[in-house]
Amino acid sequence: MKLTMLGYISRLLLIFPFFVYSNFQDSIQKIDLDNVIVKSTRIDIKKKQAPLSISVKNLLIDKNYSSKSSFSDFTTSIPGLYTSSSNNFSQDLRISIRGFGARSAFGIRGIKLIVDGIPETTPDGQSQLDNLPLGLISNIEVIRGPSSILYGNSSGGVININTLSDSSLQYYKTSAVFGAYQYQSIQRTRVFDWNNSSLVVHYDKRRSNGYRDFSGYKSSILNLKYLREFDEKNKIVWQINYTDSPYAKDAGGLKLSEVEDDRRKSRKNNFDYDTYEKVKHVKTGVSWRHLNDDNSSFDSYFFYQKRDFNSKLPFNYGGIIFLERDYYGIGTKYSKQYFSDNKSRTITLGIDYSNQHDDRKRFKNNLGEKGENTFNEIEKFKSTGVYFINQTQYTSGLLFRYGIRYDENKIGTDSEGFISLNKFNPSLGLSYLINESNNIYFSTGTSFETPTLNELSNNPDGSGLNKNLDPSSSVNFEIGWRKSISNFILEAIVYLINTDNEILPYELEQFPGKNFYRNVGSTRRYGIELSSQLLFSDGKLNLSYTNAKNIFNDFLLDGKDFKGLSLPGIPNQILDVELIFNLSKRSTLLINNRLIGELFADNLNETQVSSYNLLNITYSKQIFNNSEIYLGINNLLDLNYFDNIRINAFGKRYYEPAPKRNVHFGLNLSF
Repeated sequence: MKLTMLGYISRLLLIFPFFVYSNFQDSIQKIDLDNVIVKSTRIDIKKKQAPLSISVKNLLIDKNYSSKSSFSDFTTSIPGLYTSSSNNFSQDLRISIRGFGARSAFGIRGIKLIVDGIPETTPDGQSQLDNLPLGLISNIEVIRGPSSILYGNSSGGVININTLSDSSLQYYKTSAVFGAYQYQSIQRTRVFDWNNSSLVVHYDKRRSNGYRDFSGYKSSILNLKYLREFDEKNKIVWQINYTDSPYAKDAGGLKLSEVEDDRRKSRKNNFDYDTYEKVKHVKTGVSWRHLNDDNSSFDSYFFYQKRDFNSKLPFNYGGIIFLERDYYGIGTKYSKQYFSDNKSRTITLGIDYSNQHDDRKRFKNNLGEKGENTFNEIEKFKSTGVYFINQTQYTSGLLFRYGIRYDENKIGTDSEGFISLNKFNPSLGLSYLINESNNIYFSTGTSFETPTLNELSNNPDGSGLNKNLDPSSSVNFEIGWRKSISNFILEAIVYLINTDNEILPYELEQFPGKNFYRNVGSTRRYGIELSSQLLFSDGKLNLSYTNAKNIFNDFLLDGKDFKGLSLPGIPNQILDVELIFNLSKRSTLLINNRLIGELFADNLNETQVSSYNLLNITYSKQIFNNSEIYLGINNLLDLNYFDNIRINAFGKRYYEPAPKRNVHFGLNLSF
């Protein structure tokens, strides 16, 4: 599909809800935006008045979300958000927001991940989703754009995930999902409720042989969540998570000629060197909320996480990694509300502290066998952030919000000592409620993103940290408009982001498959984000569209000027169409159609990856009580497309082919 056609279809689909609205207004559901409260902004705020670009997805646990094999299945119809590598479990799901995070060789970069009020992201800015209990997700909030004022070290935004916490529920649920390539998922959830307390126990066991040769994985997750309301003023949430993934194989990136020969084969080097990862992850955390009598409150948290990681990479020198990672954090915030005749004011003061300790060892990879030690280093990252936020809301409909945050980051090793990376980040937001159905807002703010310890340790000069790698910093400007009419919502946003010292990966000929990192001067991102939601008597329609330009603004390398070229790995357009249609009182049809625009695989824009249209459908039927069966078809059009592009890969091994048409089915039993 050509991009011109993609853009044309996008605009038609975005105005389609207006037509539907005129025909269904007599038999519609109502969207109550007043009850949509966003909590990830550090000060609770109604979504319709937030001076930020925020998407909220409320999910029902008793529906067919157990069938979803990846977190990417939960993020459809969120503008500005792009996911990849959902079928490479060795690399984990990659998420980019407005292009931030696209550089990641594995996992998530530049985006702060919060789960049940506890930071999932490491102090140095890395996140993984392999320990996330997908079957428990109940609510997702996504803040798009620079958000360092809220959580410190992040450029792209914030993803706040809440899991099942309704203490009024008491049930037992078993879910079983089976699919192509020997995919299996068995989930069990038990909720206990007693004396103002509840306990959620969740176990998830998954395995698959993978679409490509040498791409299978196996994992088990145990999640415990305890909630206790001592009285009307005090509430605690305690959680424990244990993840064991004994193997997740990496089929590697292919050249285009290799894909055309056999899209399911693995890269020869990856097979020869037995490339895979092995993970054990333990997490515990507790959060506490205390309400005072004077319209003030305290919110505090503490967490500890330990991750043992073993990986084999497709080269000899340093190709086997053993990593023992420990990190913990503590934080608290104080909020106070003031009221007068024409306004209400809320101030928040807070502090976050986190500490990360990495024991990293590298060995030669002698065709899958561990050889001599090539690297042995203790790496440390300490972070302290203090912040102040003031939010004033007037009865006239005006909302004014500003804040400032100071972060002190110390990075070092036992052999080299510490270096300091300290940052001030201010923000300002204005929102005006014109009437009950129209809201406009403006916001500006700054952010920063440090290189991770893994990126710093991949030093092209040899051992030690790469001290030539600097943090990036961004400035964001955006204007937004929200329109709500009973059952219909439309949002439109225009944004501009300028970034200095953007961090991008590259490979060297002597280490193909290993990523190094460099700063690239300055970059510019600008675009529009449109989203709409329509509720009607028999279902719901969600639409989102992103049109973005992400370019190098100032970057010279080896005598080449990259100014005006597109940043690699970021599609220029994304269109999501999600239809949930109730065929009867007991049966539902879910249709998701995603159009991904063109992108480039390399800095020089010599290799362009074509756009594609991915169509998935799922049919579910309630069989008794809250139990159901379902059948789904992924890639219904049987397209040849790529699940991931390895940007700037040496030898043009950019491509990770995605599965062709495939089927999955399952059963949910609830008691």
